[in-house]
Amino acid sequence: MTSVIIVGLLAGILFSFGLPHLVKGMLGKKFMTPLGQNRSAVENVMWGWAFWVVAVLLWHTAPMAAHPRATFVSAAVGVLAGGLVMAMMNPGPGHKD
Repeated sequence: MTSVIIVGLLAGILFSFGLPHLVKGMLGKKFMTPLGQNRSAVENVMWGWAFWVVAVLLWHTAPMAAHPRATFVSAAVGVLAGGLVMAMMNPGPGHKD
């Protein structure tokens, strides 16, 4: 069951990390990539897509049938944790895209 929790947690974190990259990219705005540089909208769409592909692959490797609640809870905690990390990294008001 430990592996289910770890995989679910990682999948949730990657889902939440991918979301702002996809949204900013789709809106045509720059956003900081995992490499620490503000990059183009296209690059951010690609980063967001890559995060989501890995998250889905992780989600499907977790034996959810054996531990559905543990998988869901760990993924939900991962989304929350990833969202909080992204919120703390947000440059805040006055930031120029």
